Amino acid sequence: MVAATFIAVSTHAMIRHVAENEMHPFQVGFFYNVFTMLIIVPMVLGNGAGFLRTRRHGLMFVRAVLHLASMLLFYVGLTLAPLAAASALTFLAPLFAVLLAAIFLREGFPVRRIIALIVGFTGMLIIVQPGPSALDTGALYFVGAASLWGAVLLIIKILSRTESSATITAWMALMMAPLALLPAIPVWITPSLSDIGWLAAAGFLGAFAQWALTQALRTGSTNAVMPIDFLRLVWGALIGFAIFTEVPDIYTWIGGMVIFGSSTWLAWRERAAAREVVSAKFERSPFSEVKKLNGGQP
Repeated sequence: MVAATFIAVSTHAMIRHVAENEMHPFQVGFFYNVFTMLIIVPMVLGNGAGFLRTRRHGLMFVRAVLHLASMLLFYVGLTLAPLAAASALTFLAPLFAVLLAAIFLREGFPVRRIIALIVGFTGMLIIVQPGPSALDTGALYFVGAASLWGAVLLIIKILSRTESSATITAWMALMMAPLALLPAIPVWITPSLSDIGWLAAAGFLGAFAQWALTQALRTGSTNAVMPIDFLRLVWGALIGFAIFTEVPDIYTWIGGMVIFGSSTWLAWRERAAAREVVSAKFERSPFSEVKKLNGGQP
């Protein structure tokens, strides 16, 4: 997980380096998706084309469009705001996912979610500092990107009910590269070999970061793994200072900690609530009565 957080922020630095030269963030997004597709698709299809079978092409397409929009907003923000601010505001995505799930999936607004949303969005306001110049700071681009990513997380949750992770990932990679070409055409310039090299490295490392995150969640306890995600803010500050001579202000640190704390607390409470539901169902099941008759032994 530590490696995943460092690599993820490193790719952001590479993308910013290219976007700050002459290449528009929209064209950067196209090349990033092309290289990611060239890495992910062969890995997924290596086990057979059966992974492409799905009946949910429409929802796959919507997911790809929202994912791309989130990515492009994030890349524009990278050219305007410090890396640390980018890392801090991406912690909002799970909170947006909870909000959207409550609205569209009717999952409700228990007190724990209301508290987490209020605290998390307070952290957002601390960082953004709303005012006439808020858009110029790039912070609002990150908020927009996080809200769209929250919608993507919700769609992935819906798709995962019927589709495998490999199928969802393969269709994402296949759809996003062609879609990313459309906004890139009006701002197209001939890329240098140096830019191509940086974007190829970013695409490769981005795919590896996703794999490392998946492995961390698979082999470790979520309660132990997810708090390490806060390192994205630390790496953003360190890499931003080392490469771009950025020094994040105190509001970024405070707001980032508030947002991260609220999303982490909510994730813990959601898992605890889910365990309570399972336990209650077990207590009402016939198996529970058998266990009681056997003195607590199954």
